[in-house]
Formats: sequence, C-alpha cells, structure tokens
Amino acid sequence: MNSKNKIAILGCGNGGMALSGYLAAKGYSVNIYESIKPSEDFLKFQKEKTIILDGDIKCSGLLNCITTDIREAFNEADNHILVVVPAYAHEPVFEQMLPHIKDGQTIVILPGNYGSLILRRMMAEHGIKKDVTICETSSLPFACRRTAYNVVTIYKQKAKLKMCTFPESRSKEALDALNKIMPIFIPAKNTFEVSLDNANCVLHPFPLILNYGTIEMNSKTFRHYIDGITPEISNVVERVDQERINIGKAYGVNLMSVLDQLKLFYGQNDCTNVYDYVHSKDSPYFDLIGQNIRSRYITEDIPFLVVPAVQLAKKAGVAAPLFEASLKMASLLHEVDYEKNGMSLKVLGIDSMSKEEIIAYLK
Repeated sequence: MNSKNKIAILGCGNGGMALSGYLAAKGYSVNIYESIKPSEDFLKFQKEKTIILDGDIKCSGLLNCITTDIREAFNEADNHILVVVPAYAHEPVFEQMLPHIKDGQTIVILPGNYGSLILRRMMAEHGIKKDVTICETSSLPFACRRTAYNVVTIYKQKAKLKMCTFPESRSKEALDALNKIMPIFIPAKNTFEVSLDNANCVLHPFPLILNYGTIEMNSKTFRHYIDGITPEISNVVERVDQERINIGKAYGVNLMSVLDQLKLFYGQNDCTNVYDYVHSKDSPYFDLIGQNIRSRYITEDIPFLVVPAVQLAKKAGVAAPLFEASLKMASLLHEVDYEKNGMSLKVLGIDSMSKEEIIAYLK
C-alpha cells in the first residue's frame, strides 16, 4: 500500500470509530489514536483491530494500528491527519499533536467548532511555523453511535458536508484531496461559515432545556428529536436558527437554515419545518435514544457553540436573545458559568479584533 493510502485518525469515539471502519473497508491503512486511559473494551479492540459498521452502511475494516501513543499514530501515516474528538478535547489533543506537525500536512477537524482558529493560535504561541493546511467540517459524516466495543451503528451517512480551510486560499486543493478519500465535501467560505453552520447549537440546547423534567425521569428511553421536538419547540428552534443566520450575515457568510441542512444531509423532501422533517421518512433520528440532562447537548454545545455565537453577536451588534437565554438557563440549571468556561473569542485568539479585522483574518 503506497503512502497516499495511510491516514491517522485522532479520536476513538463514535465518529472516529465510524470513519476508521469506513476508510479501512475502502482499503486505507488507518492508525487510530485514543487519548484517554484504555478500558477493558479498548484493549480487546486493540488486540483484534477490526471495526464493524452496521445500519445504513454495512462493512468491516481491519485497522493498521490502534494506540494510546500519538507518536505511533503519526508513524507511517501520510500527510492526512483527521481529528475526530469533541470540542472540549481540541486543545488537549492539539497540545499532543504539536511536536508531530510537519510541512505538507493536511489536518482535518471533524467537526470543526472553530478548531482551526485554536490550532493556529497554539502553533503561534509555540513558535511553530510549519506549512500546513487546516480544514474544518460543519459536522461528522455520519449520524452514528458506538453500540459495542468494535461495532458502530450508522443511522445514516450525510450526502454532503461543508468544508473550509484556514487560510481560505487553500480550499480547492484540500477539497479535491479529501473528496478522493470520501466524496461528500462541498466548499464553504471560511471557518465561521462551517462552525456557525454546525446545527447542534440550534437543534440540541432548547429541546433539552424545554423537556428537562421529562428527560430526567426517562433518560434511557427519551428520543431527543422524536419526543423532544414538538411543533411548538420546533418553532423555538427555527427562531434560534434565524439568530444564527443573522450572526453569519454580519460576518459576511450566508448560512444554510437548519431545515435546508437536514435536507442536504439526509434527503430532500417537501417538509417546511423542522418538526415535520425529523418525523419524516428521511429522518435518521427514530432510534436515537439515551440523552440525559447533563449530556453533551448542553455540556458541549452550550460552551463550545452557543458561547462563541453569543460573543460574535455582541461584537457585531446583532440581537440574539434566544441564544443568550439558552446560555443563561443552562448555566443556572447546571450551576456552571458556561460563558466563563466556554470557547470565548479570547480562546479563539480574536477577542481584541474588530468585526472587520476578524473577517480579514479568516482570509
């Protein structure tokens, strides 16, 4: 197998496992890295090296390397490094990556969640001037869940997925290369378009907050989308979505509505609102269960998606009362200052910039 077929995947959760199995089944040599202490299941998986995908995609793949040593993950991999970890793990994983960054690498963050800004900031702070291309996607390629130590259930593969590069100028080259690996990527203008187009900030917080008691009592069986998004809650979701779109416009990017994103990902139909779509035949959400009141739908999406949206809105003078309400309510319910501990514009390295300076910086 030549060097162009070797990929390192950093992250052994739902998305990392799904991508690893998918790419290994297509003939790529895949090294996968796990940053946390290995469990008994992980050690079993490490020994067997096989991932099984079930559901919308049925295949299996034999991995080249499963490791908790990031140096080993990078060893013999070519220039494609896929970072597939939650937003709260970006900085710790980037810190471990820094010594291994080299000229010519393409680093893809799935999903991005402003990760390219953080990685560029960290490289600058450490004096790393390697010539690398950093890419972000707006979401994971699959709606999926790990259902056994070596099995991932794919509820549905996304048909198209936005991708951008930082800097913008390398977008076409990176897009062509990544579409040879997985032909689903379409161009986005910059990291703001990709990160603000992560629909989780719209689809997750309010349905959870507005169903808080029901989820507390039925966390193992509650279906976030099917049970949690009622017609009235769908209306709230769409009002939050308009705030998100308005923030994007202030920074020169045209965002897709959440409804249009769902149709792009999972299939076009005649639905005219979010409620109808998540209950339609094209929805991947009927079997997704098991979110609790302290799930990542709050603990990740509020600090890492809603906080930057709120702060970008304030800097641009855009009204975002529902985003601000979700941040306030989540913080009060969990007794956590999510804004203080979240992904602030300072963390992104752009807090001292004006709106116009931020737009220029992204180019």
